[in-house]
Amino acid sequence: MNCFICNQAADLYCTVGDKEISQCKNCGLGITGDLFSQVGDYHRDETYINEPELFKNIFQKRVKIISDFKKSGKVLEIGCSIGVMLQLLQDRGFTVYGVEMSAGAAKIAAGKGLKVIVDKFENIKFKDNFDIIILNHTLEHLENPRRIIKKCFSLLNKGGIIYIDVPNFGSWSARKQGYRWSLLLPEEHLWHFTYFSLEILLREFKFKIIYSERASGIFDLDNPFKELIFALIHFKKRFFSELVTLFPSLIISKLNLGTDLMIIAQK
Repeated sequence: MNCFICNQAADLYCTVGDKEISQCKNCGLGITGDLFSQVGDYHRDETYINEPELFKNIFQKRVKIISDFKKSGKVLEIGCSIGVMLQLLQDRGFTVYGVEMSAGAAKIAAGKGLKVIVDKFENIKFKDNFDIIILNHTLEHLENPRRIIKKCFSLLNKGGIIYIDVPNFGSWSARKQGYRWSLLLPEEHLWHFTYFSLEILLREFKFKIIYSERASGIFDLDNPFKELIFALIHFKKRFFSELVTLFPSLIISKLNLGTDLMIIAQK
């Protein structure tokens, strides 16, 4: 099997259950074996509904970072779920649109006054271009990332930005835990991206990376200590793991080896 990004050989990395994951020798991209045949429904809309404060804290950080590069304009989010991130951007004055495969999630987003198309991004013909396109934990699920990035480039205005957020296959925990890494999820994730693999893919379409971050744990949130207090007050089970991993997460995030890989690239 060859890597779709750099066309180099990919060797077996690990096996999770009956799923094999290979890794490119050059760019580090992880590839789930038997592509497309085993991928199930990965929509987790109830998670957003059941933990609104946590996800607001997560997305506020991302919205603030995006706003540092674009103060206004038209936004398209691919895989917008119930529209948490879009709503925060709309509150800041952006004109927002979403694409979502789950009809149930799109209905909830529409109930918030958001414009959401229920279809595959690849199938939609857009009349207008955008200033910002968001792929927040979406790209790893899609069959043809190259086609997606190419279409995103064509839909962006000159100077527009693409925001990509994926699990970091090059993170310290991914390297340390191997097949036990909790974010491998081969039933859901077709691809496992490293910074280098995304950099090569974006460069192919003349994108220039203008921001990147690799954070872990509560340091991937807008307000880490607000989350700790919230989890404690509301007796959330995650409080203890967040507390125990507080210092390691800080160090790993400072070293840019965290589990979440965030990239902003400009056309």
